[in-house]
Parts: sequence; C-alpha cells; structure tokens
Amino acid sequence: MMSLSTFVRPGARRGRLAGLALSLALGAGVPSAVLAQQAPTSDWWSAIRRDDVSAVQGMLLRYTDPNALNALGNPALTQAARDQSWKVFDALLTAPGVRIDEPNARDETALMYLCILGQTDRARALIAAGAQVNRLGWTPLHYAASKAQVDTARMLIERGAIVNAPGPDGTTPLMMAALSGKPDIVRLLLAHGADPTMFNAAHETAADWARKRNHQSLAAGLDDAARKAQDRRRGAADAVAPAQAPQAAAPAPEAKAGAEDASSFSRYFDLGRFEDTPQGR
Repeated sequence: MMSLSTFVRPGARRGRLAGLALSLALGAGVPSAVLAQQAPTSDWWSAIRRDDVSAVQGMLLRYTDPNALNALGNPALTQAARDQSWKVFDALLTAPGVRIDEPNARDETALMYLCILGQTDRARALIAAGAQVNRLGWTPLHYAASKAQVDTARMLIERGAIVNAPGPDGTTPLMMAALSGKPDIVRLLLAHGADPTMFNAAHETAADWARKRNHQSLAAGLDDAARKAQDRRRGAADAVAPAQAPQAAAPAPEAKAGAEDASSFSRYFDLGRFEDTPQGR
C-alpha cells in the first residue's frame, strides 16, 4: 500500500516537524503536490526559451512551481507565450497546479499575450479552460486590437468581451485599434458597438489616437463615425423630449476634466515590448 511519504519530496520525509507540517496541511485540504513545489532554477527558464518540452515535463514531475515569476515578472505560461514556445505552452496548460490566469508583474495574463500575438486557437482553448475574457484594467481585447488581430478580436467578442471596456486611464479597444492604423479591426469593433465618441482621461478619442501615428484617413473616418453617433443620439433625445420633464442642466464637461485628469493613475501599456516579437497569425 502506498504511504503518504511517497508524495513528499525526500527532504521533507525526515524529521517529526516535516511530518507534522504535512499532516496539518493535508488536514486543511492542501494537496501534497503543492507542498512539494520547488522554486524554478535557471534551467527551467532556459528549457522554456528553447521550447524543450521534455525537460519542462521532467521538472514538473520534480514539483517545479509553474506559477513562480521569472526576472521579467512572468509566470511560466506567460513566458512560454512570449517566447512562442508552443510545445511547452501546450504542456503547461494541462500541468497540475498551473494557474492559467496568474498575472505577471504588469498585471497581464497569458491570454493577453496570446491575443497580442494573434494565437486565436490557443486563446480559445485557454478561455475554455477558464481564462477570463473580461477583467479590470487592460483586457485581452485591448491587446488584440493594438496589433489588429481581427480573428482573435472577433473570437473574444463572440465570447462576451466588453467592446467599450476602459483601460486604467479610460483607453478603449477602439483607441488601440486606431493606433494600429488598420481599418479592418476598427470596422470590426464599430460593427459590434464600439463607441467612437468615448474619450480617455487625457480627453482623447479614437480619432485622436489614429492621428498619433499619422493615420489621417482612418482618423477622418472615425471623426465621421463619431458625428453620426452624436446625430443619432440627438435624434433619439428629440424624439422623447416632449414626454420628459425639464431637468437641471448637467455640469459642463470642462468642470469635470481637471478631476478626471488628476485621477488618472495609469498610462497605456508599452507596445514597444512587443515590437520585436514575430506575430503569430
């Protein structure tokens, strides 16, 4: 009959204190494999970089912790995506104890990396395994839009991604799409309800973001879409105005602008980190 000591690393089999710790942990419902997890060594990160799946699987069998962060602040699943080590990534996805939504030091998840790379099938599989499509702050849709990953963005929207989700500073996926300069991703987001009149904490619209990169034609199209959206709203307001009681005038937008700017606590994510990464389509 297999004993409890079978599941404990050799160093933890000796001594009454180790045995007591194991008993207490098991009594609290903590799996013994979690207790035995080891901090990754440089060999672990090297194997991930080389896409050496057999080495990674061997270290997982020796209880290497797949959720520990490396010097860049990434857990193994996110680092494998960044390195485009897809055999390792696929193995880690099913590894015992791996937390698929574990954020890195920049509060990014593995799903966000897959989306900026356009790895639609793997992103779909990660969502099926429980990865969150919507989250506070930057979202996978922001990341897909920033690199005009149309198929990935469409998949995210089909799975409930909030099209007008604001980033930490109010930046929307449409603004990131405008920054990419690609009309296809802009059209996709607009077709699914993206609001071209929204602005971020710096009071910039999607059209302004297109102008950041001198995408003048795209900016003009977004300006036109914003005018049409405002016209539709005015028409809807005029249609219901007679049935509504007069209301006090709302504060002027300028009165609120200073407070919004002062409360902004984030900048848009650093796309430069991804410029040297080949795009998987």
